[in-house]
Amino acid sequence: MNHDVNHKTLQSSLPRALPLLGAFLNASRVLPVVILDRSGLILYANQALAEFIQVDGSELNGTMFSRFLTTPDASSLSRLLVPTPALSGDELLLNLVGADQVPRTLCFRCSAFDDGLFLIAEPPLDDNRSLQEELLQLNNQLSVISRENVRKGRQLSKALDELKSAQAMLVHQEKMASLGQMTAGIAHEINNPLAYVLGNEQTLKRDFDDLLSFINTLGDALPNLATLAPQIHSSIISKAGEVGLEYLAEAVPRKLEANIEGLERVKKIVLDLRNFSRLDEAEQKYCQLEEGITSTLLFLGPLLQECQVAVETDFARLPQILCSPGPLNQAISNILANAIQASPPGQTVQIATCREGDWCLIKVSDQGGGIPAENLGKVFDPFFTTKPVGSGTGLGLSICHQIVAAHSGKIDIDSQVGSGTEVSIRIPFVSRDEAHHSQEGKTHGA
Repeated sequence: MNHDVNHKTLQSSLPRALPLLGAFLNASRVLPVVILDRSGLILYANQALAEFIQVDGSELNGTMFSRFLTTPDASSLSRLLVPTPALSGDELLLNLVGADQVPRTLCFRCSAFDDGLFLIAEPPLDDNRSLQEELLQLNNQLSVISRENVRKGRQLSKALDELKSAQAMLVHQEKMASLGQMTAGIAHEINNPLAYVLGNEQTLKRDFDDLLSFINTLGDALPNLATLAPQIHSSIISKAGEVGLEYLAEAVPRKLEANIEGLERVKKIVLDLRNFSRLDEAEQKYCQLEEGITSTLLFLGPLLQECQVAVETDFARLPQILCSPGPLNQAISNILANAIQASPPGQTVQIATCREGDWCLIKVSDQGGGIPAENLGKVFDPFFTTKPVGSGTGLGLSICHQIVAAHSGKIDIDSQVGSGTEVSIRIPFVSRDEAHHSQEGKTHGA
């Protein structure tokens, strides 16, 4: 808006303002001047005001003055715009915000007229300036404190999550340690009578084989005995038929073999139970990975039957890996259980092992519904679960992640909704020399 036009507009529409405008006309080249209507619209603003708040003068005229004020000051000014008896010489301290978004303080003298408000400004007194500077410093300090509180709040939340995770891990380790002690006791109690019975069965089989050999020798002599002692021959043949000697010679060895096979199976189950739950073995040792997986699958048998899911295995011939067998078995068990529970009845879960450079790779794949993309980043978070309330604690994958990390390994999940899920565990191969040097370093460090 042109300043000449503004003067003409003011002369026609604001006659009471003309004496004031004339009195301040010369000063307006130095001091900021602004005239507002009752809505707060700028009718006139001089170049001094535009330069003070560092905006183009053309942006001021015809613009709401509140646009250049802080929110509290805009409220203060709005109260003066309400029609009241004419003001004379009232002072108002306002903070103006220009293009650089930096507040600048001016002390305005206000004069009201029928159609608006006339304001002429001068820099604030030193006391006011000091007060404003102090207020600005306090605001800055408050902002810093607020940011610091937010940061500490995030740290506290993270520490709380880590504490919950550590607590869950301790509870899990305590449970598994108790399981290890229990199974070790059970294995000991079962192994003693089992070894006794198995030894007796093997002795019985050996003794019966000897007895059967004697009977066969006697049988070979029966033709001669028929000539020399017909009555004795007839008695032997009669008794053989009565006791079913032919049947016994075939059935007893078969039953003894079955008993020995059953006892050997019980022995293997006890050994598998010990192998699966040996979380009490905190020290790492070299183990054959597929043996632990096979033991794990044995104990997941009831879950497989309940969910009507099959498991396919594809184990590569791999060297032994350095690991803590119990925890690693537990991690694989958790992942397999999730895959089985996620699979529809009649589907197949696949588990495979192979070598990938310096890594031993374990893959577990299912054909379930998959994991939504928004949940993939949360699956390792403690207590996160998509299972119904009471069906899961949300700790299984979190514990798996910690166990794999303790082996200096990696665990990754690739999943798409409707296409199933694949979990990959990578455990590094460690040579026996490297393991020996590492152990020596720990010993010297201690």
